[in-house]
Amino acid sequence: MNDLILYGDPRSTYVRTARMACEEKGVDYSLEAVDLAAPAHRRVHPFGAMPAAKHVDRILFETSAICHYVDEAFDGPPLRPQDAYGRAQVEQWISATVDYLYEQMARRYILQFVFPSGPGGKPDMAVIDAARGEVARQLAILDHHLQRAPFLVGDELTLADLFVHPLLYYLIRMPGGQELLEPYGFVLRSLRELEYRRSFVATAPPL
Repeated sequence: MNDLILYGDPRSTYVRTARMACEEKGVDYSLEAVDLAAPAHRRVHPFGAMPAAKHVDRILFETSAICHYVDEAFDGPPLRPQDAYGRAQVEQWISATVDYLYEQMARRYILQFVFPSGPGGKPDMAVIDAARGEVARQLAILDHHLQRAPFLVGDELTLADLFVHPLLYYLIRMPGGQELLEPYGFVLRSLRELEYRRSFVATAPPL
């Protein structure tokens, strides 16, 4: 029952989140590359995105669903608190990542450097410059919530951290990223706490 397959690109922050969940739980899994447009991939992810997962005859798509399944279906340390408020807070941060953080940090900042689409094949600095202020505002929100501990919810790592930190990993490595993060000491502390964690090291994407 431990033959879990993840489908996706290791450079994807969402794929990394799913992989980190497996690593934290001690789940044996394999990662298979995908062609998002291929009919075979559409059979596991009908919207042609990633990650998707297969466990025996069970197929799942979307990061949150996969992570929740991994957390509940396998032994290992829980990735969500046991109390209702704590679990709701985890869902809050998952939604915030998907709805707000990814748009500004990934699409409008990180990916502009990774896949340049500006004039002459260079990064579109107009898009990047426009995103800086919102990224800084989001970092300030994270910094506020990380004052008490290096984890977003409670005193232990949860799925909330696994969704947010792959974005921060890339952000600090982009041009201007270090300067953006510098004012937010609690965010930097949280990054330092996770960067040597086994799940973080084992899933580090190729840069």
